[in-house]
Amino acid sequence: KSPNPSIHYLDALLKEQRITLNQNQLEQLWRYHKLLRNNNKDHDLTRLIKFETIVTKHYVDCLMVPKLFKVPSSIIDIGTGAGFPGIPLKIVSPETNIILAEHRPRRVEFLEMVIKELGLKNISTYPHKVTSSSQIEKLDGVITRALETIPETLRRVENILNPGAKVIFMKGPNCSQEIGEAKMTSPIFKFEKDIHYSISKVDKRRLVVFSL
Repeated sequence: KSPNPSIHYLDALLKEQRITLNQNQLEQLWRYHKLLRNNNKDHDLTRLIKFETIVTKHYVDCLMVPKLFKVPSSIIDIGTGAGFPGIPLKIVSPETNIILAEHRPRRVEFLEMVIKELGLKNISTYPHKVTSSSQIEKLDGVITRALETIPETLRRVENILNPGAKVIFMKGPNCSQEIGEAKMTSPIFKFEKDIHYSISKVDKRRLVVFSL
């Protein structure tokens, strides 16, 4: 039988995937988890129920990113939903400026609550869809997880990026076709990395990076 959800069990599950947080980061992630659970019904945040599944598929997946690739200093998380990967990234990279783009009002309300409750700085919400005509300050990076195809995202973000900016895609294992299509249809972006990794014994993931 699995142990009950606790900050210690959270720590143990993260360490199984070689993710070590300091005490402050661990406490922030635990508080975020409690906010996620307590507000899930009202704000439609995640369909995952089991503690281990939430830790693996949400927190481990997000926290693997900075281990695999250097996160740019200013980044927009498009379609962040309940704050994935933006909130976990902010917890472990407090110096990164992050914009959480989410157009669904109930989720924006939840994100604002998390930012306030956790006392996070240099992080804000963008409560609209990001489109090629969005008026957003130029950024050094985009990150997105399971939102849409790679070419669709590249088309939407080219006007909000500084030269040399990175577009980071958190993908499942079967995205080779999207990568090929993006190389053909988005010639202004350069294909940079395709990193295969695992978040558990069975869950395979890929981190795909294009740069401007």
